[in-house]
Amino acid sequence: MNLTKPILSFAGLMIILTGLLNAQNPIESITQAEIRDHIFFLASDYMNGRVGPSAEYEIAAQYVATQFAGAGLKPAIKNEEGYMNYFQGVPFIKTTYSDDISWTLIKEGKEIPLEHKEDFRFLTGNKLIYNKMELVWVGYGIEEPDYKWNDFEKLDVRGKIMVCIFGAPTKDGEPVLPEEVHKKYQGLRGFQSKASALFNKGAEGLILADLDGSTGMPFEMIPSEFSTEKYIYKGSDNNNRSESIPLIYFVKPEFIELLMEGNKYNPMMNPENILKNYKPHEIEGVYMDSKVEILSEELITTKNVVGMVEGTDPELRNEFIVVGAHLDHVKPVNGQVCNGADDNASGSAGVIEIAEAVAMNPCKRSVVFITYTAEEMGLIGSRHFVGSNALPVDQIKFNLNMDMIGRSDPDNRDNRAHYVVTDKKYVDKLKEFITGLNDGVTDFPLIFDNDEDSPGGSDHQSYINKGIPAFFFFSGIHEDLHQPGDDPGKIDYAKAESICRLAYLITTKLANMDAVPTFLIEE
Repeated sequence: MNLTKPILSFAGLMIILTGLLNAQNPIESITQAEIRDHIFFLASDYMNGRVGPSAEYEIAAQYVATQFAGAGLKPAIKNEEGYMNYFQGVPFIKTTYSDDISWTLIKEGKEIPLEHKEDFRFLTGNKLIYNKMELVWVGYGIEEPDYKWNDFEKLDVRGKIMVCIFGAPTKDGEPVLPEEVHKKYQGLRGFQSKASALFNKGAEGLILADLDGSTGMPFEMIPSEFSTEKYIYKGSDNNNRSESIPLIYFVKPEFIELLMEGNKYNPMMNPENILKNYKPHEIEGVYMDSKVEILSEELITTKNVVGMVEGTDPELRNEFIVVGAHLDHVKPVNGQVCNGADDNASGSAGVIEIAEAVAMNPCKRSVVFITYTAEEMGLIGSRHFVGSNALPVDQIKFNLNMDMIGRSDPDNRDNRAHYVVTDKKYVDKLKEFITGLNDGVTDFPLIFDNDEDSPGGSDHQSYINKGIPAFFFFSGIHEDLHQPGDDPGKIDYAKAESICRLAYLITTKLANMDAVPTFLIEE
């Protein structure tokens, strides 16, 4: 070798050094502009709410797969032909019903027919056919023993239909429970709290009545969500759960009068002072029938979108950190498209951006990125993924879920605070871990909460149910949730960028540690 001859010219060296200096830090690839682009596409009117399953959802899934491929993610799902691809099929039975759903109230042996939309409105659920179901009057349906209020004390509602007052108790126009507890049972948050009681206590249905104007709208303005087409999940891990999702109905106060006539605890005897004759109890001798005709059934498939940045360590690459968000949203309300910009085009955009950043500098562990279908139908896409063994569940070490990252709820408008929601057994350790990484990343506070105190749930629960530590970033309940007003123009893009950058730091920290913590309090 001739050591007197320069190996590299000075100009060439400067080009290399300049390139190295200008090489983009992966976290800086996560930008407001790119998040905005993704959200404006996914939450456009053209996508018609991205309801899964639907043709528009399929377009959204193809968009995400294209973004994954462009970022260099590997397809992570083996199809029936043995080829790897980005799509995991999630099977459903599409059932077409007659548009005539009928109710019959059976009281003292007399059958009283009730008319759909005129007497009752369908809110949600799958199980449309009931035969002589018992009814239980649960009052406000509130269980707050710390404040000496428990409407379920000494009541067994399993396999029965709960009849419940919308809202929370008042006396002389003032809340009976502390203000924060009272608010928990108002509006959409209150609806979700009562729906949670329905599921947690094993009831077969929930009938809600607004006796004091808590909904803020007349009965005629409440949309009936009954559809002649329904989709029932048919995955191997289903255990008939989605076939029997309880129904939730809304009724006029006149229904309560009809139901409770002659009952000494009838709240309609003193509508201005409901608590005067208040006692939750089983309603003896009264039953409910519900019927609808099935016209046809067919098997269809919708998709989870799954890509992977393979790990660099020969051993740790067989362990997985999963970053996910649900891609689907809800159907139009009163003919207006619900675009779901915050819920959850924002989270899906975040998954795309974090995937791109991680792919620029792979970690020791493999990082899997997923957008789920059918979250709005009962966390079905995530349930299917963890139950399918597409990845060995015991090798999934953590799940980070992005579900609404672009808004703030009314309580946090001033400081733009954002929620970090997990199971109570993980809260303390996760707070310590995430706070340690959030040095100057967000300019707004994080509120660490657990599912028992927070409205709603999300796909992280499918992982927690398998013993995998998980949490989700959550905007909180705002007035546009599941409404036509959830549009791209209302997103706080600076906030979304900060959440995504913090999520990137959490992901890469976990994916590069020698061992992923369990985050259990007992540690």
